[in-house]
Amino acid sequence: MKFTPKALSVVVLAQLVGCATVLAPSGSIDEQVDYFLNKQEYTSALALVADLQEHPNPEVSNPQQLQDKVIEQARHYEQQIITSADNAAAKDDWRSALELYNEALAHFPNSEKLQQGHKQLLQRQDVSLAKLRLDLLIADGESMHKQLLISERVAATDPKDWFARHALENKLEEADKIANDLAEYGRHALAAGDLELSKRTLPLAVKLSSTPDIKIANARLQELLAEEEERARAEQQRIDLEQQLKDEEEQKLAQKQVKKKQKQQVAIAVAQKQALGGQLLIDFKNACESSNFTVAIKLRKDLAKLNINNPEFQSLSEKLDQHIAIHVQSLIEEGTQAYSRQQYEQAMQKWAEARILDPQNEQLKAHIDRANRVLEKLKSLKQTKDEF
Repeated sequence: MKFTPKALSVVVLAQLVGCATVLAPSGSIDEQVDYFLNKQEYTSALALVADLQEHPNPEVSNPQQLQDKVIEQARHYEQQIITSADNAAAKDDWRSALELYNEALAHFPNSEKLQQGHKQLLQRQDVSLAKLRLDLLIADGESMHKQLLISERVAATDPKDWFARHALENKLEEADKIANDLAEYGRHALAAGDLELSKRTLPLAVKLSSTPDIKIANARLQELLAEEEERARAEQQRIDLEQQLKDEEEQKLAQKQVKKKQKQQVAIAVAQKQALGGQLLIDFKNACESSNFTVAIKLRKDLAKLNINNPEFQSLSEKLDQHIAIHVQSLIEEGTQAYSRQQYEQAMQKWAEARILDPQNEQLKAHIDRANRVLEKLKSLKQTKDEF
């Protein structure tokens, strides 16, 4: 009968060591295993299943399954104890955390995981105690510094008070002891590169004692702090410079993107303008060819606003001016003929049509003014006649 490697690694924890096992009641192997598991006697349970490797039992049809069951519960128990103890320690309930391990190791003394967890818990306890003792020492030092200041003032206020001087001397001795303890912490911290701990201890030690070695240690701390501050300042300058360069690069990139977008917009506008100008030019050509002079003049103005001035436009514009001049002259003559026949309103109509096409024509303006005067005079004569 063979056991898997993962099982053997746990079974080895339960070496049959006589006193490490608990006698099981009579019954089948399964019943004995269940008894030990219910009692959380995992060493005995593991020893029992390990014995099946040396002495197979026909009543155990699947020893591997039984072994896996014991191992699984043992591992679950180990993890449960470790988690519960960690949670208790996190709440500073060290008594409960230690009791959990003590009880667990009593049930499962050969568990490497529990032994390792217990060891780590004790190490964490030592670290926590060391921190608390240091905090207490610092608190004593701060309190002693306040007491020293007051005691010095009392002794200075009444120099003849022997008791005050004696009390001050005692305070100085106590302060010197605390200062030495603080300095010891500070020197070890300096050696380990722990400037934060050094800052908590050495400056306070100097306030409590003026011994040279404490002053030297504190002076070294101040040098290191100055160097650290200089490094931090240089690092911040480097970061600021990198950020400045990054901002400038981003600004340049943004400007490039803006220019690129502007170029794209200009290109789109030019394309739209060209498309619009092309269509207007076609409409302008059609208007010119159909002698639709009013529309042609309007389209020519629109094309001029778009700065369209290609040879085709110039040619069409010149032809339009020629055709308009011919048409205007024709309208003027038709108006003159109508005027000579005393068809003043018809004459006015022709000249007004011509004036639209040639608004700067002074001759047309004179014709229209004259026709208006004649029409006004005829209207006045008609009113006079009607009155009689």
